[in-house]
Formats: sequence, structure tokens, C-alpha cells
Amino acid sequence: MEETIFRYIDKSFISTLLVFICTLLLVYMNTRRRRNVPPGPPLLPIVGNLHSLMSRDTLGRLSELRRQYGDIFGLYMGNQLMIFLNGYDTIHDALVKKGSLFMFRAKPAYEKKSIYNTKGLIFSEGKLWKDGRQFALSALQEICFSDKRFLDNVIEEEIDHLFNTITMKENPVEIEQLLNSSVANVTFRIVYGHRFELNDTWLKWFQKTVRQFSENYVIHEVVLNCLPFIKHLPGDLLGLQKTITKINEIMTYLTQLIDNVKHNSNTEVEKQTCSFAGMYLEKIANDKDNEVESTFEDDNLKVASYHLIVAGSETTSTTIRWILLYLVRNPDIQEKIYSELLQKLGEDLPSVNDRKRLPYTNAVILEGIRISNVAPLAMPHTVTTDTMFNGFLIPEKSVLIPNLNSALMDPLIWDCPKEFRPERFMNETLSEVVVPKQFIAFSLGPRSCIGETLARIEIFLFVAGLVKKLKIYPEKDGILPDTEGILATTYNPKPFKIRVYKR
Repeated sequence: MEETIFRYIDKSFISTLLVFICTLLLVYMNTRRRRNVPPGPPLLPIVGNLHSLMSRDTLGRLSELRRQYGDIFGLYMGNQLMIFLNGYDTIHDALVKKGSLFMFRAKPAYEKKSIYNTKGLIFSEGKLWKDGRQFALSALQEICFSDKRFLDNVIEEEIDHLFNTITMKENPVEIEQLLNSSVANVTFRIVYGHRFELNDTWLKWFQKTVRQFSENYVIHEVVLNCLPFIKHLPGDLLGLQKTITKINEIMTYLTQLIDNVKHNSNTEVEKQTCSFAGMYLEKIANDKDNEVESTFEDDNLKVASYHLIVAGSETTSTTIRWILLYLVRNPDIQEKIYSELLQKLGEDLPSVNDRKRLPYTNAVILEGIRISNVAPLAMPHTVTTDTMFNGFLIPEKSVLIPNLNSALMDPLIWDCPKEFRPERFMNETLSEVVVPKQFIAFSLGPRSCIGETLARIEIFLFVAGLVKKLKIYPEKDGILPDTEGILATTYNPKPFKIRVYKR
């Protein structure tokens, strides 16, 4: 009997020892870096380096990590390696000099194979992406700039609606929702030829929902990379199915707008109104008539249109709001803009062609784009094969994040980068605008922002137009809005109110 007990103890001990050894091996495998990958902090089991980003100031924390580990460092979110590219030279080398290697888009963890993450303009790859991007660039150019007054007229109309709405209010106004709707209307006009009222219920729901998507996106990515099995558990613990349901609701409505374009395509009004959706539908029809093998089809149109609306509205309106915040904080700059507008344009509102005539105003816009830096972390890239870059191994399917903030706020490039100084974008005589190569707010390379030119013009026309018509003051004298923002997928100012007076 005693021998039997010892045999049992031996087997039990051996089993326990094996489990312990296997556990140690698993922990070791999950807390070590592959040889030659970019350096970073020590890893913890399961969460990787998640603890290293636990900070109220994520961008400040990334700056600390850069100082500690260099311009290229790696953090593991669970088992997913995320490599941060810092500084203009490093970002330029990756996205421009080696753009063909780094041009691939990292897919979201929660639903990599849905049409929202495989079609359209943001996540598509190969010929589908190349054809779509070329078409979008050409279409935007034709819609916005072939008729030189198109953007002027559309934005003047939106400024009038915005002006009339906010000047009717007796109390200080929170401009965020109204401004978001005004800017969104410009994009909806370009994409679908459609305009909403500023207080339209669906448009407000759409903007709120898209904002929630962006706020939840990072949370979903982190949790699913650390605990990927969660998305297979019953109960929709992360609300992923709820998110997908809302996206489908949005797409149903946007599809109706496309159907309206189809229905009206033969009317005289529609023939005089050029829209992205209308041009895309014409391309589909022409390719079909000519029996051309084509990447242009209905689902791709739906997703591409959605991408243009989301990408072309939120960042632009947020940048304008940041600039208004800095003009409230710097009334002397606001008055310099107004003086230049009055001197060069008289009573007229600024137009697309006036930017060169208004160097100071244009410099204010560029400085506003730089310092607000609403997309400080560019959309994630990836590589399709193990790649050596600047002496480091970039493993296949790792996620690369260009830290644009590291270039736009670099004190070695921009003296006192946290100060709002429009003159840094002007020559010594303050007669012309000078844009340093390190101004990369719209990223670089083949995947840079499609709408950069359009966004810069929109921001210029909205800000100059509002300053021409309004004096803008803080909610209370002596109490200025905060320059510290809130980071989700975009960098937003904290809510603030303004007082406005007609000029």
C-alpha cells in the first residue's frame, strides 16, 4: 500500500512539475521579443506592454518612450506587435523611400474580412485600392476644381446658415455640433449631391455614432489583441455586434442617397450637379457596356462613399474648432486676419483663389493644422513579409503606426512648438507662405490623405469666412478655453463655448 501511495505521489508530482514547466515556457514565449525587432519595455503575460501606455497623456507617454528607446520602438498589445515610427526622417524613409513595402493597411482585429475592411478607400489593397484611389483623386479634382466657384458657393452657403443660426442665440454657444454639420454638408454635397439642415436628426445621430465608433475602436483593438477569444463568447461583451448593426443602419441610409443619385441621373438638375457617387455609377455603367474587367461595383461604391464622408468631415471640422479656440485665445491674431481680409478683399468673402493673396490668413490656417494635429497617429500600416528597416526586423503582419505628432511638435524643427505662431509659416518679410517639409499633418507616401487639398481649402474658407463676418470671444472674459485636448482616434478640444458678434 505504501508503495502505491509513493507511486501516486510521484505521478502527481511529475504532472504538476510538467504543468509548471509548460506554464513557465508559455509565459516566457509571450514575454520575450523576437531577435532584432525594435526595442521596447519588458513584457507582461497576456497584456504585453499595455501597462506602458497607461497614461492620461498618451502622446506625452509616446514621447517618453521615444527618448528611452529611439525613433523606432515596439510595444506589444497582447500578442500583436505595434511598431511606432517617430520623427520626420524615419517616417519619410518608411512611407516614401520604402513606400512600396509599407503601403499595406493593417486591418481592425474585430472583423477583418467584412466589406467595410476590405473594400472602399481606407483598408482595400492591390488593384482595388489603386483603382479606387486614382478614381477618387480624379473625381474630387473634377468636382471641386473644374468649376472654380463650386467650393466657394457651397461653403459660402454653409457659412451663411451657420452665421444665421449662431447669431440668433442670445447666450454663448457650443459650436461643435453646428460646425460638424456645416462641414459634413460640404462632404455630403461632394459625395452625394445632398444637403441636410444643420439640426437634422439623422445627421446628428450619424455624427454621434461615428464619434462613438472612434472612441470604442482603440478599446476594441486592445482587448481583442490581449484576449482574442472574447469575440467568440456569447453575450456580445464588447458591443461588437451592436457596432456592426449601427454601421449597417448607416449604410442603409447612405445607400438610399446613392439610389437617389441613380433615380435622378437623367434629370436636367442632376446633369448639372456633379457628385462622386454619380461619377462612380457612370464608371460602373461604362465598364459594363464595354465589357471591361473592372474593380468598380456597387459594394465598393457604398464603402468608398462612407469612407469619404467619415474621413472628410470629422477631422476637418475638429481642426476648424481648434483654430477658433486659438483665435479666441489670441484676439490680436483674429484682428490681423480681419485686417488682411478687409484690405485685400473689401466686403467680399474669401474664395479658393484668394489664398496666395492672403498670406497671413493662410499661415494661421497652416499653424492651426500643425498645432491641433487632430490625427496625431496616422492610420496603421503593415508589411506582408518580414522586412528589415533601419537595422530592425519588422515582422510580417506587425502594425506600424507613424507618430505624426513627433514631427509636428518636434522642438528641433519648430521653435516652442506648443505656442501658436503663424509667422513660422512665413518668409522673413511676412509676404509669402513657406511650408517646411516636416509639415506632414496629412501623412506621407502612397497612403497619404486623399482629401488633403480639399481639407486645407475647406479649413481656409470656413475660418476666413467666419472671421470676416464675426468677432469671436470666450464664454466669459478672462476665462480662456483649454489647449489640452482629448485623444481618441482623433485629438479633440475639450468642450468650450464662444460669444459671437456681427462685424
